[in-house]
Amino acid sequence: MSPTQRYPFSRRTAGLAAVLLCCMALTNSAPGGAVDEPGIVHHEYSGALIQPGDGDGQVLRRFEVQTFDSPASCFFHLSDDLRQGCPWPDSYGLTGPETSLNQLQPHLLYPYDGTPWFLALPPLKVALPAEIQPGHSWNQNGWQLTATEARTEENLQIWQLEAREPRGRRQSLQVDATSGILVRAEADIFMGQGDQFLMTLVRSATKSLPAEQAQAIAQSRDALLQLQAKLGRRPDAQLAELSQRQVTDAADVLDAISKLAAGTALERLTRQIRADVEIQKKRLESAAGRAATLMSSPAPGFTLNLAAGGSLSSDSLKGKTVILHFWDYKDSPLSEPYGQTGYLEFLNNRRRNQNLQVVGISTNGDLQTPENVARGRRSARKIAEFMNLSYPIGYDDGTLLKTLGDPRESRGQLPLWVVIGADGKVKHYHAGFYEIDAAKGLKELEAVLSADAGK
Repeated sequence: MSPTQRYPFSRRTAGLAAVLLCCMALTNSAPGGAVDEPGIVHHEYSGALIQPGDGDGQVLRRFEVQTFDSPASCFFHLSDDLRQGCPWPDSYGLTGPETSLNQLQPHLLYPYDGTPWFLALPPLKVALPAEIQPGHSWNQNGWQLTATEARTEENLQIWQLEAREPRGRRQSLQVDATSGILVRAEADIFMGQGDQFLMTLVRSATKSLPAEQAQAIAQSRDALLQLQAKLGRRPDAQLAELSQRQVTDAADVLDAISKLAAGTALERLTRQIRADVEIQKKRLESAAGRAATLMSSPAPGFTLNLAAGGSLSSDSLKGKTVILHFWDYKDSPLSEPYGQTGYLEFLNNRRRNQNLQVVGISTNGDLQTPENVARGRRSARKIAEFMNLSYPIGYDDGTLLKTLGDPRESRGQLPLWVVIGADGKVKHYHAGFYEIDAAKGLKELEAVLSADAGK
């Protein structure tokens, strides 16, 4: 599993605090509410993810990046694939040598072999040592940078840098010798079982913004960072789906941010946010409608094959409070919200004596294909062993999920959580991930269980 695909729960708080501190440092209000911002330079980049092959290889994804660089900060916005790429809440932020490893950084989200891969971009700004010379090496955000050559191209002084990191990845960078801003980059990318790809990034335009534009960008930037901090997503969230609270928070400030960004290079981002918020509202309305239909109705009966062998029927669970957790239960590569299964395991153990039973239901496509069932069962067993899960993981032909309502049919995402009360009726239906509270766990789910238990 790639380290870019998981972070300990404790890092969420650290990452969010870093963003909040940056927002506070950047928001320097002058009289009348105007932002007093030094000169901002706007840089635009064209990028590509390439699979090597005949000739120049096959371009898998094209993307664009822009940065707004000032003495106080370097703000980025990445335009990725709207459907499968980096979700808008994770497509912008602060970058540069001052940012920490736990802080959100520019990245692509690319589906390879059916799994989304978190692909970090080369550094968009580098801190060049004052006494830099060929052969000089230093570290930045986990990479060892080495200066190899200084030269002049099109009246621009640049440094050629080679970058390496402990896992063997390499990058070749050309940066502005004065500002450290990236001019051109090529980077090794690995996905799947070590399959190698190439990422290229080339600066296509650069200009200093006039004072009025710089002020509008600074105000828009600060408002966007404040929204991002309020959303409270993990730096490696990957999921495009937002919670009801997050959608409401975005909708509440969207008009104000759109007004600030109107006529600037960030207007495109605000339009993307508005379009996505409308889609998310419809998804949430669909899930709420499905939940209302199911609520207090008898739960459907079922029989599941178990990944560990044998079977499990709903008849054997009568009189218990049951959490059905529909998720792919694949062992590799792991991606969020895999960590939420850890909270499920905690609940299952803590409330075992309160007549609770968690049942994982794998939606891994291998389990729907006779020739791949053995592989799907191995995958489920591996993740159960990796996460020390004691609750059973089963599967059927997809009938139970379809009966309850597959959220993917209305642009939603798995996992799906369904709570069946001790009386055999549906008490709770939640599509998508829960917002994690590191201190309280899955508090929304806990509240449902407490209500059903009468305590």
